[in-house]
Amino acid sequence: MVSFGFITVHLGQENLYSTEIAKRAKKYGIQVYRFTPTSIEPTTEQIQGQRFDPINETWKKESFSLPRFLYDRCFYGNDEASKKAQPIMNWLKKNPNTTFIGHGLPDKWKIYHTLKQDKDLTFYLPKTTLVTSVEKILNDLMKEKKLLLKPVSGSMGKGIIGLFIESNGIKLVTHQRKNLITKTFIHKQSFYDYLEVLLKKQTYLCQPYLPIQDNNQLPFDIRILLQKDKNGKWNELGRGIRKGSKNFLISNIGSGGEVISFEEWSTHLSPHDLYLLNENINTITARLPQVLESSFHRLFELGLDLGLASDGSMWILDTNSKPGRKVIVSTSPDKLDDIYSAPLRYCNYLLKQFTKTKRS
Repeated sequence: MVSFGFITVHLGQENLYSTEIAKRAKKYGIQVYRFTPTSIEPTTEQIQGQRFDPINETWKKESFSLPRFLYDRCFYGNDEASKKAQPIMNWLKKNPNTTFIGHGLPDKWKIYHTLKQDKDLTFYLPKTTLVTSVEKILNDLMKEKKLLLKPVSGSMGKGIIGLFIESNGIKLVTHQRKNLITKTFIHKQSFYDYLEVLLKKQTYLCQPYLPIQDNNQLPFDIRILLQKDKNGKWNELGRGIRKGSKNFLISNIGSGGEVISFEEWSTHLSPHDLYLLNENINTITARLPQVLESSFHRLFELGLDLGLASDGSMWILDTNSKPGRKVIVSTSPDKLDDIYSAPLRYCNYLLKQFTKTKRS
């Protein structure tokens, strides 16, 4: 059987997802294992992890060799496990004996720079600059009056900061999970000092604050899940709407947002507006994966977050090579088998391609 490894920073993370994949694996002639990067013995490449028993449908502790195909579902934080796992994964991706079904994407600045070169996608990208100094932020804020700062390497909406010039000073808005945090700087020097400390911790991108709220002034976006099928072709698995809490900057589910189906949400659009929206989405989904793969490594899946502004303009807000599935699972339950089978189908596609290459 073909061996397939599901890798997470902590063993058992995404338990439902890995288990549902493993339940379907026997049908495709695949044996599924799961493990963490730190469980690999570097000299022997033996792993202490878990093997899925398809008969009893349970995970069992086992020692095994590095699987033939690997699925990277590692999400890194500031914890010790993440700090140890990331360099091991970087090493693993350079190992000639491994095949990752998808290699992931670089930071947001490199993604933006790449997409910006494409004539079809450039119109959908908010003006984005790399923050190089506190003065840069202040100058942009004076011009725009409203700004967003995004960590270059951030994910899931973590660390995003909104800056707004108001009559009584400069208001800063951010969030920690479901908690909204606001702070007003009356004096320019205190704001300057705050930004100096902030920029020492990490690198940020700067964008204009886009008017992407619904009629109730709640932030929302369109989440689209793209995956490759059994023939290696990109397919849209589904789309849904994420709505955020009042006064929040983003609509991330982890920050208390809610999910509704695209069909339900789009009923308020006129036929003409819905047609234009779908045309824009189709342009983006048809072109974006190709551009990214031609510039970086092979990809298996993408989560696209698109924003529809009050003036009808559409924006690419974020591109994620390790997308979650909550939006699609909750709005398109009929797609569950496709979602859980997709990594296995694509794994077999890659195996066939490698076999053809060897024969030729």
